[in-house]
Amino acid sequence: MIRQHVERHLAEPQRQARMALLLDTADEVNMPADPGFRSALVAYLEWGSRLAVINSEPGASAEEDLPMPRWGWGVPGGPYQG
Repeated sequence: MIRQHVERHLAEPQRQARMALLLDTADEVNMPADPGFRSALVAYLEWGSRLAVINSEPGASAEEDLPMPRWGWGVPGGPYQG
């Protein structure tokens, strides 16, 4: 997934717009409004979107064969915790 963002030159306004779209979509598809669920969802999306911006900067590279991060109810940690 990280490789998909390399050399995309994503900026903070784009990240924020993407977050708004993702959260609007969560409402449209009736994802739970439960505060615990929404907190975990927003944390995961924020973490992932910020990684996308970091990995889209000039000179960033992606390592091959790294595992995809997994969803969890806890606080998002490093990108490769399973």
